[in-house]
Amino acid sequence: MSFRKFATAGLLGLLTSGAAHAAADQHPKKVGGIEEFHPITDFCGDKPMRVAYSTGSSTDPWRLISRAEFELEAAKCDNIKEARYVDAQGSVEQQISDITGLAAQGFDVIVVRPDGGEALLRAMSQAMKRGAKVVPFYGGTSWPGTPGKDYVGMVTADQNIEGKMAAEWIVEQLGGEGNVVMLGGAPGAVSTRNTYNGAMEVFAKHPGIKMLEDGPVTTNWDRAEYQKVMTSLLAKHDKIDAVMSDYGIGSMGAIRAYEIAGEKLPLWTTRDGNELACYWQENHDANPDFELFTTSAGTWLTRLALRKGVAAANDVENDEPTIIIDPVIDNTASEDAKFNPVCDPELPMGAHVSTFTMTKDEMRAIFE
Repeated sequence: MSFRKFATAGLLGLLTSGAAHAAADQHPKKVGGIEEFHPITDFCGDKPMRVAYSTGSSTDPWRLISRAEFELEAAKCDNIKEARYVDAQGSVEQQISDITGLAAQGFDVIVVRPDGGEALLRAMSQAMKRGAKVVPFYGGTSWPGTPGKDYVGMVTADQNIEGKMAAEWIVEQLGGEGNVVMLGGAPGAVSTRNTYNGAMEVFAKHPGIKMLEDGPVTTNWDRAEYQKVMTSLLAKHDKIDAVMSDYGIGSMGAIRAYEIAGEKLPLWTTRDGNELACYWQENHDANPDFELFTTSAGTWLTRLALRKGVAAANDVENDEPTIIIDPVIDNTASEDAKFNPVCDPELPMGAHVSTFTMTKDEMRAIFE
């Protein structure tokens, strides 16, 4: 903030007081891509800081990777003295307690994967009032509350757009006619709902596309549950032309159900995964209709959320985009070779080749 030279000391003190001070802009509505990211060292500052990551569960490889992303990013700031991870183990009440407890303990930044949905908003708002900078991530662009007041900003991929892209691809491949199912995550999961709603906006314009189930089918992002659900769907429906999913590694469970049933694989849209890419390369010739469309898994969103929180805690501007348009990773129907699935045998099968923020050694260490 700049002031006129003739401002008195008393007036200067008033203008810079907490009551009148305008917090540094964290650009909570800015939309952009990964090419606009900055190093966290631009925002670290000097004051000692404690940061935390609250998640609703930690049962899949995506969660393991996102935690490592958070911890590796925090380690780049010498003044971050603690980076804590808390897991609510599927309990909304526990995650609410975790958030309020971290604020009470004086953590400066709390990154939140809002698995508990909108029920967590009050706890995040209360934590902000206690001085913590709360940054939820992966909750979609329609998350309630007020950025800058109830939380710093919702760091998220635009899941609605992801759903639209996947649906448009399916419409194109099927010529506007076919049967589709969507495999979702936890019951009522915001990210799944947003992806589904985006897809339905597209399918509504193509009456030849039929959703075989009323809404996304719950899998809890659990590989075994994916297999169980898909087995049931294959027995229930005579013809499935396309499967939509919002978790690529989980999709492998559903693919296993196809193998056991002796069925040919259909079109598949999801988020990228190393095992999925390797499987496609090995099995596409035997399943010529098994075309694949994926967007980035986005495990690196925890890094961006942490940077936004650290910048807010230091009251410095962070002009990185808060809403990310995820890049397309795989599109086997494209003639552009850059969209061919990449199978990396040097990485664990649960890894994501779109995780550009880690070395192979760092990724391998997560699974070891």
